[in-house]
Amino acid sequence: MRSKPGQSMITCPKCSYKFDYREAVMDDDWKSIITLLPMFGTHGKLVFEYVEKFGIKPLATKSSKVLRLLRQMGKLFETESFEWRKCNKSLSKSGIVEALEIVVNKNFDVPLENHNYLKKVMVGISEREGKEKSVRAEREMRKREKLSVNRSPLSETEKEEPMTTGEFKARIGQLAGQMKGIDY
Repeated sequence: MRSKPGQSMITCPKCSYKFDYREAVMDDDWKSIITLLPMFGTHGKLVFEYVEKFGIKPLATKSSKVLRLLRQMGKLFETESFEWRKCNKSLSKSGIVEALEIVVNKNFDVPLENHNYLKKVMVGISEREGKEKSVRAEREMRKREKLSVNRSPLSETEKEEPMTTGEFKARIGQLAGQMKGIDY
């Protein structure tokens, strides 16, 4: 390999092959990128399209930035939360995917500089999911309350009338007859 001016060439001690240090680092970055992509499951392509919105061209020389962005997205997918204006917001994976689709489908005049546009989209989705979750929780609570009221031994409308003395003696007689047939 011919060395270019300003390049730092390294020679392999075993095979004497000369290579550029930056190329070796890029190879390691691309190996890490390839191992990160399965973390996103079926959404790996969508995440990579989002990363491309940062104007990372040529990809071959910007591998460290791609890796950094993918790690940040991986953290988002793992924790399902993000920070917005010093508050932690939670968001489901389907909400993250929805936000990514919105951002990827938008045409930007200039490359993205940070994740703020994605975060703005995620805030709206997070609030919507929070409202839906609270409505579901309230419905479940009302269901449980209704069931617990229906399960009470004696509700207001089902109170038993007091037994007369004759009814009590008859009931005792029935129980005594049932008990004679039981072997201890």
